[in-house]
Amino acid sequence: MHNRSGKMKMPRKNLPADVFKHFNMHGGDTSVCWEWTGKVNEKDGRPYFTVDGKRRTAYSIVLTLTKGESPIPNGMACHSCDNRICGNYTHLDWGSHQQNMDDMVERDRHGLSGTVVRSIRKLLEEGRTHSSIAELYGVSRETITALNNKRSPKYNKETT
Repeated sequence: MHNRSGKMKMPRKNLPADVFKHFNMHGGDTSVCWEWTGKVNEKDGRPYFTVDGKRRTAYSIVLTLTKGESPIPNGMACHSCDNRICGNYTHLDWGSHQQNMDDMVERDRHGLSGTVVRSIRKLLEEGRTHSSIAELYGVSRETITALNNKRSPKYNKETT
């Protein structure tokens, strides 16, 4: 990249606040999701943004700017809206990985039907490992563990 005088121009580094340029903030309306307008990672469908050579999820940068660093060791951004491309700070909060997994089960974000949950619990009773069941159903091991520990009131009712 060259400037007008022909000299090499260094690309401008992103500042943390630049992350907001890539969200549709709907004029600041905090009652709706602020969708990421840039590219998302092909593997996990999440928006990433690089600041100071460090690549992070865009919404974790938003959280750091609006609520400070995570008070939880290895804290992660948790969405109350279940929209993985939302950067609305009122829809975000810091949480642990376990809190996020528990929330996923509580709010049925794993997409498992009551029939599947009952089948999973039967396999657990038979002594199958959490990892093998997770692989069989295409979900995370944490999801199976949460179901095993009956951290989902919705499914406790369905399976009793």
